[in-house]
Amino acid sequence: MSDTSRTRRLQSEAITTGERRLVPRGSTLTGFVDEVARVGGLSIAELDPITPLVVRTENSLYRIIVLEPRGRRILVQGGAFFPDSTPAELEGSSLGGSMLKQGWIGPGLRMEISSEGKRIVTSRVRSMEIRDDDGLPGPF
Repeated sequence: MSDTSRTRRLQSEAITTGERRLVPRGSTLTGFVDEVARVGGLSIAELDPITPLVVRTENSLYRIIVLEPRGRRILVQGGAFFPDSTPAELEGSSLGGSMLKQGWIGPGLRMEISSEGKRIVTSRVRSMEIRDDDGLPGPF
């Protein structure tokens, strides 16, 4: 085998091996879809207006009131960026990359919330629950 053909073969193997290491499964569309399906979660579009949620991430606790489910409009309080109840939009959830499941909250995923022209990406969601109306701040 000539040095040139041996070099081409080794480069080809390195590229194939490198591709497997460079693109984690969650960064591919198929991997992201599989991960979202595996972890479950909830779509705020399926909730009633004024539904209260409590979402615990790795670093924070968020209280969310769904204002307009289809428009993803919420009131959010919690974490370092929302010390007071703040109008916002729940853009959705991601693995921290460029793929986003819109209007979705899922365990193991990061919520992406927009408010006042800024997008906040939370740490990974650990748990979420729908609360009854007793704990609602108000009146609205």
